[in-house]
Amino acid sequence: MRVELGAAALHAGWSAARDDLVGETLTRLAGLTTPGLPEVLPIVRTWWGPATDPARAASPAALGDVMAHISRVESQLLPASPLGLVWGLDEPLADAVHALVRRHRRHADGTSLAAALARIARLDIAAGRWGAAEDAAAEGLASAERIGAEHIAAECRNCLGWLAAARGDGRSVGHLTVRTLHLAGPRRDRAVSASAHWNRGMAALAAGRADAALDLLARLDEHGHEAAHPIIALLASLDTIEAAVHARRPEIGRRRAEALDAWVRRTGAHWAIFTAHLARALLDEPAAERSYRAALDVPGASRRPFDHARARLLYGEWLRRQRRRRDARQQLDAAAETFHALGARPMLERARREQRLIMAPARRDTAVGTGMATLTAQERRVAQLAAGDLTNREIGARLRISDRTVGHHLSNVFAKLGLCSRRDLAATGISGRS
Repeated sequence: MRVELGAAALHAGWSAARDDLVGETLTRLAGLTTPGLPEVLPIVRTWWGPATDPARAASPAALGDVMAHISRVESQLLPASPLGLVWGLDEPLADAVHALVRRHRRHADGTSLAAALARIARLDIAAGRWGAAEDAAAEGLASAERIGAEHIAAECRNCLGWLAAARGDGRSVGHLTVRTLHLAGPRRDRAVSASAHWNRGMAALAAGRADAALDLLARLDEHGHEAAHPIIALLASLDTIEAAVHARRPEIGRRRAEALDAWVRRTGAHWAIFTAHLARALLDEPAAERSYRAALDVPGASRRPFDHARARLLYGEWLRRQRRRRDARQQLDAAAETFHALGARPMLERARREQRLIMAPARRDTAVGTGMATLTAQERRVAQLAAGDLTNREIGARLRISDRTVGHHLSNVFAKLGLCSRRDLAATGISGRS
């Protein structure tokens, strides 16, 4: 087996979430005498091995040199972008892949260039370079479709779909994921399917449909499901946990938090530590402030600006509920600034709603009172039931409408009243109004 074929098999086994195939491929690669391969294979094995493998990565001090060495042996042995992200290898991997993009442009290697563009798009998203990520994914998609490389095209669509979800463009998310899921299922490409489910779950959560979001995101670690993939499930942890909390199903959030804690023990990755702290803040109210502060203090947390701003937003929301208006404003202002710069419209609107909620109480009461008069009869009924602590699914059963329609009505209610949670809704006293 040649090393390039082995690397392709490694990607295929990993994408299918087949630890047995990954292990067999790594064993066969170990039998090759390709120059330079024996020196890099131990760390390649660590990155690509099963998510449950107890092995831990070596010190990242010289990772730039290591990745350059791997690129010279066989560039496809570099970790897939989702793997690089969960291991916290963002910067050295991005440097290596940017070098690949330049190399493939010089040599007019269309297939390799499209694959590298798909890789760099995902890394640029994490780094907050959304414009560059969109350009790379769009170029990679056009190239992949031109040469019939459907797997690469699907990865590019998923990058564009993630950006669309973060920007509040649900229609584009739907359009991009339909074809991806149609083609990924028969190919048993779980990484691609999982990413598409994540994008749909993000879009649903941004639209205030927590139950629908959780139905999608819970599949990512559901044994046997076509969209179950352990690495994508880790990357989607915060969305899943937040959806679980809002949908009143914290047991799903706790399960995902346990997987995060296990990943922290395995890798010590700063990204995982940061997200695990946020998970505890959402799931354990008494520990919330300590956990939010710990998350924001993780070294390098701000290198993923969207995630860092989201932590500030969550902390600001918590501070506002504690009536600590000045502290809340500090966090919310910083979050809103980042979301505005990124173009993350749903998160920006959420931050601005919170900013309005910390206005003077008299002004807030006036805003809520004015908003009440604009509610439709159905919106008022939904709001009353939601304030009474019913889930979207329970409200839908009571009113004989879908939980998606319930979510739509609640989004309108929150916007009209300047609120952002059921807790705020209950505080208005709407559940007791006629």
